[in-house]
Amino acid sequence: MRRRFLAGVVCTLAAAAPAAAAPGRIPLLRTELRPAPGSYVHARPLLMTLGGPVYCGQLFELAAYLDASVACADYGRNGETSGLTRSKRLEDWGDPAYLAAAARLPARLEKQGVKVSELVLMGASYAGYANAELVATHPGLRPRALIVVDSFLDLPERYSALAPGQATQVEIVKALGGTLTEQPNLYAARSPSHHLDGLATAIRGGMRFVDLWSTGPGEKREFNGATCSPAANAQWLSLLATVLHRPVTGYVTQLSHADALRNWWREVLAFAGLDRPYRHLSAKAITFRPGGTLPSGSYCR
Repeated sequence: MRRRFLAGVVCTLAAAAPAAAAPGRIPLLRTELRPAPGSYVHARPLLMTLGGPVYCGQLFELAAYLDASVACADYGRNGETSGLTRSKRLEDWGDPAYLAAAARLPARLEKQGVKVSELVLMGASYAGYANAELVATHPGLRPRALIVVDSFLDLPERYSALAPGQATQVEIVKALGGTLTEQPNLYAARSPSHHLDGLATAIRGGMRFVDLWSTGPGEKREFNGATCSPAANAQWLSLLATVLHRPVTGYVTQLSHADALRNWWREVLAFAGLDRPYRHLSAKAITFRPGGTLPSGSYCR
């Protein structure tokens, strides 16, 4: 399905994946586009995120400020669009076929007439993980920036922090066809932590990588340390520095979950070189050095 795009209007595009071609089949990829005014005439930034409408809303205020278009990719099997319940939610959790379709999305939009000056992938929580996995496995996207907020780079670590039978754990098991014990290699393969060479390639190509997470007590309590443990982010930034043969910077706050993107987005954009901050965000810049130990304060205890 394709409708004539109008500025400020949400436009739904059917997936270009083969699964969408058969009548009655669930499309692999659903996409919603909010084109910036004039983006069919003049090139505008394209903000993109994965995870569907719940995470898409994280970008609207930023997009208006940057005069940017927004592309929201959603897993075709995900039945939850309101964010009010979890009963119908099913994210892709690193499905390679879905990520391949999402990687083709920017070029597909340009082919349909949307002019793009630069690509920025960003999101908090699940969307941060999903965007990182997309870039790590498809560094040829060459985004201007990848911004990950209060998320994780290792799927086994996220799974292990969940209580048996918890909704997210059930969702992951359903998406991957088994538990971590049953499918250890698959869980690893669907983690940015196991594709650091891809992230390194994107960074060498000019991408700014902003990984920001909270070590505050509320964050640790809500996610049982899954977003702030050593193996959530810090350990992998240290290894990424080793792959790159140069230091890598991460940012640590004490904010509540996703608050940095919700209320401090201009400062987060500034970390990526996309804006100048107009307030002081209390975030500690932590340097991870090749072969070094994990710096103090880079994880919750």
